[in-house]
Amino acid sequence: MSLNASHSGRDGWPEDSFVALLPEAERDVLLSVGTPVRFADDEVLLAQGDVSDFLCVLTNGLVKVVVAAESGAQTALAVRSRGDLVGEFGMIDYGPRTATARAVGTVTAVRVGRAAYDAFTGQYPTALQMITRYMLHKMRATTERRAAERVWDSRALLAQVVCDLAEAYGERDQEGKVRLPFTQSEVGQLAGVAVSTAERVLAEFRKKDAIATTYGAIVVRNLPFLKSIRFADADRHNP
Repeated sequence: MSLNASHSGRDGWPEDSFVALLPEAERDVLLSVGTPVRFADDEVLLAQGDVSDFLCVLTNGLVKVVVAAESGAQTALAVRSRGDLVGEFGMIDYGPRTATARAVGTVTAVRVGRAAYDAFTGQYPTALQMITRYMLHKMRATTERRAAERVWDSRALLAQVVCDLAEAYGERDQEGKVRLPFTQSEVGQLAGVAVSTAERVLAEFRKKDAIATTYGAIVVRNLPFLKSIRFADADRHNP
């Protein structure tokens, strides 16, 4: 149930990212047809319900993808980073945005409008196929996550998500501690568990000195401990 991969692929782009999948010629064209943009922390890249008239190719930073219910309650669905696309679903089906993408810290991207996108995919039909496969990969990952929610207990789910976030997006200090710019609520939402359950389990992890919590962030102090919970529970339920 990996959220993403942090290993570098082609030309330094994360190997699981869309940009890393593109041949060099297509990659260069895609990054040149758009407009470079920069977003400050918590700034919205695209908003749920808006018209889908552009997508963003992330070139640096992290983005949270959240969806709002009619009540106004927000749920974190995913995290995107360098090399990923945001907003591509609407470019395919012309529907309104289904979620909001919000910057975590400073984010840079290339904004590709509808006309430039149509011209790019018209010139490079294989790129459109890659975008479709990229979208299907996202949907497959969501399906796997939903299946895991029915099999694993909350400790295993939360340990899994914290490990994935730490390995893919964490900021490691000189002491080996890894800072995650996510709240307890957001980690719980990504794991598919109730906020109250997430707070209870993360409090248990704190008592074990596996994590510490600060305002708006979680600090991983003992990643091997969390990995032991993740793999122990996975093995028990999935022989």
